[in-house]
Amino acid sequence: MFVSLIRTVILYAVVIFAVRVMGKRQIKEMQASEIVVTLMISNIAAMPMQEVGISIFTGIVPIFTLVVMEMGMSYLMLKNRGFRQLIAGMPVVVIQKGKVNQAAMRSLRLSNEDLFEELRKKDIFDISAVEYAIVETDGVLSVLLKSGQQPVTASQMNRDDGSDGLHVLLVSDGEIDAQSAQLAGWTESRITQTVTREHLAMSEVFILSGGADGSYQIIKKEAQAG
Repeated sequence: MFVSLIRTVILYAVVIFAVRVMGKRQIKEMQASEIVVTLMISNIAAMPMQEVGISIFTGIVPIFTLVVMEMGMSYLMLKNRGFRQLIAGMPVVVIQKGKVNQAAMRSLRLSNEDLFEELRKKDIFDISAVEYAIVETDGVLSVLLKSGQQPVTASQMNRDDGSDGLHVLLVSDGEIDAQSAQLAGWTESRITQTVTREHLAMSEVFILSGGADGSYQIIKKEAQAG
């Protein structure tokens, strides 16, 4: 009995350490690969806890192997946009300028009831008030209301520029995101010209975000130590 208790405590500590190493994201924010690894770790850890005859290292070694693999996957996803899209997928626009994208909903197997439920969770009861609704790679629905439906902020009290307020990621780590750019009406040539106008090479851009109103923000890459 005492041996089982000690084994359980050790494996519990190992699992907590493994989860901390992989990151602090909540379950709903995890990508599919992260959920799979988490489930596998919990199942592997359960076996040595239940069976005293199984060596504790039978659980520890696979757990750390999975952690190393997940960290390697995360690094590749960070450095290679194509690999990230392959593993995590891409955000999908289900409502654009108040019009429901039925093909996108079918591809996501998202029912009308599911869509309306997610909108109600955000206190939106009129679909015509939605400018954009995007299903993120973690399954969460992000919603941008039409300009006339958005809460008034202090900066808007004295002006109304009529823009829909949509800002998207145009360039990520030197790579142009053509799909996102299209949403805000940016072309690849316009993005390139904007970067050139700021006296930068595309490889020097860490983040370039832009809006449908033509505004943009550039964050340069920081020099890596060593």
